Amino acid sequence: MNTRQTENSDSLFNSPYPMFARLKVKVFGTEKPDNYTQVTFYLNFVFWMIFFIWSFASYFTISFRHLIFEQKKIPVELIIKERGEVLGFQSTDFLHRLLTFHAVSLICWMLVFIGLILIWKKNEKFVYFFFGGMLIYAFMLIFYLNFDYFMEDTTTFDKVILLAMNANALMYFFLLRKEKKGGSLSFFGEDEEDE
Repeated sequence: MNTRQTENSDSLFNSPYPMFARLKVKVFGTEKPDNYTQVTFYLNFVFWMIFFIWSFASYFTISFRHLIFEQKKIPVELIIKERGEVLGFQSTDFLHRLLTFHAVSLICWMLVFIGLILIWKKNEKFVYFFFGGMLIYAFMLIFYLNFDYFMEDTTTFDKVILLAMNANALMYFFLLRKEKKGGSLSFFGEDEEDE
């Protein structure tokens, strides 16, 4: 009984079990899904990290452009305004649109992350979060900024990764539905774990 009371009195900070490990178990659970689900999750997670970090760094850089100029003498605002004029924007309009785009993109990538958690849990509802976040991101990228920005300032790497993420998630969705109806999630029949 004394042991149980001691365990209960441990706070989050002095517990021998780290806070992040507890959070991981709470979010992802204790059981690992099948191999194909894990590959889908980890592949998309790596891509997600690239986009999330880029969006965060871009938002941070634009937000603190005056501080960057004071400290490093890099004219971030001037560079953005000049690029905006080349793309057909008014001088300050592009700066505000770019800042809004990166703020909204952070929300979009959080929605995609929720979708990734649901992929790990093999929950078909992942499509609403994953593709919802992707659609809003694509809409902002192509229509809120403009098509020229998408074609000229979005790298080929970004376009290929976005396409790969969506194709991979769509394929996973159809295989997951097949499994829920009694089929197999694997392309090759039974999963390795079932053998």
